[in-house]
Amino acid sequence: MPVSEIQPPWVIDEDILSPSGVPLVVSGAPITPSLKNAMIRNGIMTIRVRTPDEKSYDHKSPIPVGLKATVKQGVQKIMHQTSRGRRISPKLLAEVEGQISILIEALFAGEGHVFSELRSLSNHSEYTYEHSWSVTLFSVVLSRAAWESGVLKRFDYTARLNLGMGAVLHDIGKTFVPPDILDKPGPLDEAEWDVMRLHPKKGFDLLRSYNYLMPMVRAIVAFHHERLDGSGYGLVKGKHLDGENIPMLVRLVSIADAFDAMTSSRPYKRGMLPFEALEVVLDGAGSQFDPDIAPLMGRVVVPFPAGSLLLMKDGSVASVQTPGGLNERSQRPECITVASLSKEVRRPLGDVFTLKDRLDVLLGATCPEGLVERLFKEGDSRMFTRGGDKRISLQAALPLWDELFSKALEKALT
Repeated sequence: MPVSEIQPPWVIDEDILSPSGVPLVVSGAPITPSLKNAMIRNGIMTIRVRTPDEKSYDHKSPIPVGLKATVKQGVQKIMHQTSRGRRISPKLLAEVEGQISILIEALFAGEGHVFSELRSLSNHSEYTYEHSWSVTLFSVVLSRAAWESGVLKRFDYTARLNLGMGAVLHDIGKTFVPPDILDKPGPLDEAEWDVMRLHPKKGFDLLRSYNYLMPMVRAIVAFHHERLDGSGYGLVKGKHLDGENIPMLVRLVSIADAFDAMTSSRPYKRGMLPFEALEVVLDGAGSQFDPDIAPLMGRVVVPFPAGSLLLMKDGSVASVQTPGGLNERSQRPECITVASLSKEVRRPLGDVFTLKDRLDVLLGATCPEGLVERLFKEGDSRMFTRGGDKRISLQAALPLWDELFSKALEKALT
């Protein structure tokens, strides 16, 4: 949930680190004004929370503490150097490569990593570095699934490192995109898209002179927006790679990039929940995305993370308490009804239930404001009005949710 929206007596449900890797607060700490301010000052825009009487979801990550902050700082320094027209320091690239090597080793050890976290970022500076980190994570974990399933036949340490470096640098060309386009708080027009579509070529041209970066790293930067059916974009306007001409590792990173973009919130749109983004990826399998790699995304991402808010078909709103999925290999998500936008909801507030059917869910979000915003933009809010009522309204909500949904609806209706 966005830090700015959280009020006492909510409780933090994860350990929080500052961007430099310093622990700020441990899971279970109550929300206070000073703690909120500290998190916002440190660029922490969203956290997982729970009510005092809800059980905590304990998620252990194999990623070394502080590695995320270190990698993001490295990406920030690289982009800072390129945006000022300076060459990237070889020492800095070597440091980032060393960090990516540690990440790969951690994610290829043990039983593997499954992503079960929610994301809700909107400010550009944080999104840029978070996106680079997330695409790298998704790419490495997805590559392990592809390797173990036999989709990737030869995938030695060098190939893994090339994948990781290509993923972490994939958007470096965006440092050449004007800020008024990159930070625009709304959809781009066609002229602006023409500029944005140049970023793969800009990134490729930048890295072409760095001989110590392997060709596959540059290929990922150049072609991560190409699609199997030729509908993407890359180095030359109007000329596309397609099908088998797109290297397998590029196809893999393109899926990770698209998935992370869909699940990230931006100033002009709310991010999807993982289950929705997975559906888009699967729908595009064979046309936009590699048909062998796309289904593997479902193995490395939890479709319904803890803390997700789901708008159900009957107008009730459920909060996911125990993460899960709906396929035969997954534990089913356990949810609790926290609010109602319809007078005809059959499920009482506080009812705990197991989600069994995807068709029962209209859409999802990470917070009440996001859920209401998506309902008005993407759904049909009229389905929850009855008789002479012309406006959607909050019918009921659990105490800690009442104020959040009331404010969200008030904002949407003004």
